[in-house]
Amino acid sequence: MVREVYASVSDQANAEPGMIGAIQTFGDLIHWHPHIHALVCEGVFLPDGTFAPLPKLATEPFLKLWEQEVFGLLLAEGKITEEIVANIRSWQHSGFSVDQSVRVEAQDTEGLQRLIEYFLRCPFSQARMIEVTGEGKVLYKTEHNRLGRFPEAASEDLLAGPKRNFQVFDPLDFLAEVTQHIPDPGEHLIRYYGFYSNKSRGLRTQGHPQAVPAVAQNSASAPSAKQVRKRWAALIKQVYEIDPLSCPNCGGEMKVISFIERNHSEVIERILRHCGLWEEAPARDPPSVPEPVMR
Repeated sequence: MVREVYASVSDQANAEPGMIGAIQTFGDLIHWHPHIHALVCEGVFLPDGTFAPLPKLATEPFLKLWEQEVFGLLLAEGKITEEIVANIRSWQHSGFSVDQSVRVEAQDTEGLQRLIEYFLRCPFSQARMIEVTGEGKVLYKTEHNRLGRFPEAASEDLLAGPKRNFQVFDPLDFLAEVTQHIPDPGEHLIRYYGFYSNKSRGLRTQGHPQAVPAVAQNSASAPSAKQVRKRWAALIKQVYEIDPLSCPNCGGEMKVISFIERNHSEVIERILRHCGLWEEAPARDPPSVPEPVMR
């Protein structure tokens, strides 16, 4: 997916990104929560070894292409049906998410070190196991006391769903939560892709032209932000099967002014209000007060 997006944006079909992926299976409260952390270079390596930087990219095409690939894989394996796919696509939160808010500058070696340590962290932190009760139950808290909704209930009188920052485990349940994250023998949780892959590194040690990367100095290798916006249209058309730059009214070509992401709630509200499409949430009736009963 990353290779496809970067190749399209850079307009170089044989461009290679560099990526290191770390598979993590745990959430804040040691529950099963598989996801991938990725360290991706902000640019591509060309066949001659030149590194072409790219401007900051929006997350939406990454998210939709990833969603499309996962659905395609599950459909091909017969694990889901088209009806299930259509149902998931109608959800407000489909379960797919991409976050690229963390950025490390080229010379920030300390920041890079901290990021790699986060990649390789243990699922269990003794500092967050704040108490073991007399009955042997373990009270475990989230990192930085962060509140969140978690899949399991904290106790019999605290059901799953409400936000909280702790979990209470029976001793055997706590051990089961921790040991489920131990990888199988020989299973690698760190993967290298593209320019950082073992194959690519091996070719460079054998005198391949990509032995010594250099930063591109000309605009032909490093596309401008305007060129990138035009190439995004091709990616979005591939996902939605519709040309996003074609005006639905006159059929003329539209221009990309800016990308608006889901966290830009104020901008979205202003646009919808201007178009007369904003709907205020209906006011709730005050709670009814039962009339006193005279005895």
